[in-house]
Amino acid sequence: MVEPMATESKVTANTSSTSELRAACDTGLREFLKGRGYEEMHTHTDVKLVLGYLGVLFCAIDFVYSWKYPFSQTKWFSYISVSVYAVTSALALAYSYAVQRNTFFVGYNKAKGHIISAGSHAKQNDPTYRLTLTTRPIRGRQDPPVFNSKPVEVKQPFAEWFYSDGEFDGAKFNADIEVAIMSLLTKKSD
Repeated sequence: MVEPMATESKVTANTSSTSELRAACDTGLREFLKGRGYEEMHTHTDVKLVLGYLGVLFCAIDFVYSWKYPFSQTKWFSYISVSVYAVTSALALAYSYAVQRNTFFVGYNKAKGHIISAGSHAKQNDPTYRLTLTTRPIRGRQDPPVFNSKPVEVKQPFAEWFYSDGEFDGAKFNADIEVAIMSLLTKKSD
C-alpha cells in the first residue's frame, strides 16, 4: 500500500508586521538546525521556569497557611512570600535581559562537537532581519574543534525570503542560512 506523501505546510506571515516576519524566520531557522542534527537546549527556559515556580510555590504555601490560620498569625509569611515572588520575578526578568537577550535557539551537535546559538531582532519600522550566530565547543570534549570565534551576522530584508502575499520562501532562506553557518564553522587559519 502506498502511503500518502506528507505535504510541506505553507508558512505565511503578515508582511506589514515585523514581529510576525521575525517569528517565521526564527521558526524556519530552528527547523533548519534541527534538520541538520542539532538538538535544542532549553537552559534559558529552564532557568526562568525554576525562578517562576519558586515564587509561585511560596505564594501557594502562603495561601494554604493563610487558609488554616487567621491573618494576624500569617501576615509575616505573606510579607515573605510576596517578597520572594517579587525577587524571583525580578531575577527572571534580569536573566532575560542580561543573559538570554535575543537568543531564541541554543543547540548542540555531539557528532560535530559544538554548540550553536542564534539570536535575532528586527526594529519596529525597519523590514530587516538581523540574525547573530555564535558557536563554541561542547565542554569536556577531548578534541574540541577550533572554530571562528567571531559571531556571524546576517542582515537581510524580509522581502528576500517572503513573497508579496506573505508566503515564506524556505528554500531561499535555508540556502542563505547554510552559507552563514558554513562561514561560522570554518576553521581558523593560523
